[in-house]
Amino acid sequence: MSEPLKLKQWVNNIKLQNKLVIIYVVTGLLPLIILFVFAYGQMRSILMDRDVRSMESALRQSVTTVDGQIEVYDNLSNYITFNETVSGILSYNYSNKYEMYSQIVTTFDPLVSSLKYFHNDINKVTIYINNGIKHDTTLAPLSEIENEAFYNSAVNSTNINWYVDKDKKELISARKMSTLATAGITGIMYINVDYDSIMDIYAKGLIDNSGIIVTDGNGSIISKKAAFLDNADKYILSDSRFTEFIEKADFSENVCSNIAGYVLIKQNSDVTGWTSYVYAPKSLMLKSTNSIITMIVLALVVACIGMAAATIFTSDFITKRIYKLRTSMEKVENGDFDVVIRSSDKDEIGALIHGFNSMTGTINNLINEVYEGKLSQKESEMRALRAQINPHFLYNSLSLINWKAIEYGQDDISGITLALSNYYRTSLNKGKNTLTVKQELSNMESYLNIQQIMHDNSFDVVMDIDENVLEYESLNLILQPLVENAIEHGIDLLTDRRGVITVAAKLHNGLIHIEVKDNGIGMPKETAHTFLTSESGGYGARNVNDRIRLFYGEQYNLKVSSDENGTVITIEFPARKPV
Repeated sequence: MSEPLKLKQWVNNIKLQNKLVIIYVVTGLLPLIILFVFAYGQMRSILMDRDVRSMESALRQSVTTVDGQIEVYDNLSNYITFNETVSGILSYNYSNKYEMYSQIVTTFDPLVSSLKYFHNDINKVTIYINNGIKHDTTLAPLSEIENEAFYNSAVNSTNINWYVDKDKKELISARKMSTLATAGITGIMYINVDYDSIMDIYAKGLIDNSGIIVTDGNGSIISKKAAFLDNADKYILSDSRFTEFIEKADFSENVCSNIAGYVLIKQNSDVTGWTSYVYAPKSLMLKSTNSIITMIVLALVVACIGMAAATIFTSDFITKRIYKLRTSMEKVENGDFDVVIRSSDKDEIGALIHGFNSMTGTINNLINEVYEGKLSQKESEMRALRAQINPHFLYNSLSLINWKAIEYGQDDISGITLALSNYYRTSLNKGKNTLTVKQELSNMESYLNIQQIMHDNSFDVVMDIDENVLEYESLNLILQPLVENAIEHGIDLLTDRRGVITVAAKLHNGLIHIEVKDNGIGMPKETAHTFLTSESGGYGARNVNDRIRLFYGEQYNLKVSSDENGTVITIEFPARKPV
C-alpha cells in the first residue's frame, strides 16, 4: 500500500471526536490567535473612534432635546403673546376694577394655569404691563423688572430672547407683546423655566469620564456638568482653562481629537444660539478600551477551551438526537401520532426533527378533522337553525298578542307588546354584536316605555340626542343595563321627589359620548370608585364596561360619578361607520 493511501486510511480510522478536535484547532484556534495579534493595534483606534462618535451622537441628541423643549416654550410664548382674547382683556377700557378682575379670573387665569399644569418645568408665567395692574403671579407692573439685565433688550424687541443666570439658576424668556403695543400699552411676556430641568438634559447624555460645558451666544459659560468616575479628572472645568482650550482647538467637523490629551466635541444650536462642548481625557478613554481588550483576550481563552470541550461532546450529541428521532418514528409506526420531539436546534438534524413534528401534527389534524369536523358541522347547523327559528317564533307570538289586544281595544297591552317586540328585535339583532347608535337608542327607549308602564309613569325620561351620532356603529345592549341600573338603584328608592332619567349623546373629536343620568339617591364616593370592579357593584354596568374595553381597547371604559343628588354614567368610544 502506498504512503498516500496509508495516510488516508489512518485519517479515516481516527475517531470522529478526535477528527473534530484536530479540525477545530487547525481551522479555528490558530487563525483566531493570528487575527488577534494582527488586529490588536487597530482595535484600540476603532474603540476610540467609537467612543468619540458615541459622545458626538449623545451631544447632538442632548442639543436636539433641549432645542425641542425651548421650542415648546417659544410656542407657548407665541400662543399667549398673539392670543386675541388675552390682548383684549388687558387692553379693554373697563368701567370698574371688578369687571376687569372678573375677566382676568374667569379667562386669563385658567389659560395660564393650564399651561403650567401641562408643563411642570415652567416656574412662572407673567405679563408685565405698564398700566399698573397687579394680579397674583400672572400680571404685574412693568416697574418690577426695570432693573433686570434683560429688561432693555426685551422691551425693545418683539422677538423671543432667552437669558441665563447660572448663579441664580434662572432660565428666562422675555419679549415685547406687539399686540398690546398697538393699543398704546407696553407689555412684556415673561416665562421662567426650571434651570436644572433643562441643563440636566445635557448631563443625562454624558458617558463615563466625560464632561460638558454650555456657553451662550457671547461665549459665557452658562452650565457645567461632569461624569468622571471617582472624581478622576476635572482639569478642563475651570473657566480660564476652558477658554484656552477653545482658542487652541482645531475642529474638524465639530471634533477636535487631540488637544493637550483631550478629545473635544462641539455642537451649535440654531434655536438657542448656545454652543455645547463635550470633552474627555484620552487617557481615561483608552483605559476603558483596555478593559474591553482584556475582556476580549479572556473571551478568546475561554473560547479556545470551550471549543476543545465542545468537539469532545459533538459526536455524542449528534448520536443522541438521531437516536431520539428514531425512537419517535417507531412510536408513530405503532399508531401514536401525538408524539412531539422538543427541540429548538436550527441545524440539519434540527430541521429533520421539525419536519417530523410537522408531519405527525398534520397527520393527527387530518385524522381529527374526519371525526370532529362532522360533529362541529352539525353543531353549527343546529345553532343556525335556532337563530332562525327562535326569533321568528318570538316575534310571531308577540305580533299575535298585539293584534288580539287591538281587536279587544286593549291599547295598553298593544303598546307593551310593540315595545317588547322592538326590544327583543334590537337585542337579538340577528346574532350580530354591533348595530347603529339609533338602533341601540331605540332598544333602550322600548325598555324605558315598558318600565314606565310598569311604574305607572312615576318617573320622566329626557332625551338629548345629537342627530349626528345616530348612524354610527355601537355595541349591542350597552344602554339598557345602565338605565335599568338607574331605575333599580336610583329612581325606585326615591321618596322625596319625582324621578328623572336623562340620556344625552353627542359627537366630539371623533368620539361618541353617551351619558345616562338619574336624580336618584346616588351612592357614596367609595362605592362609586369600586362600582365597576367589585362584586357589590352593578353586574349589568360591569358587563358593559368589560365589553367596551374588550371591543374598543383598554383606554375606553365607563366613568361613574355619584352623590346624594343622583348618579351619572358616561360611555365613550370611537365613532365608526357600520361596515
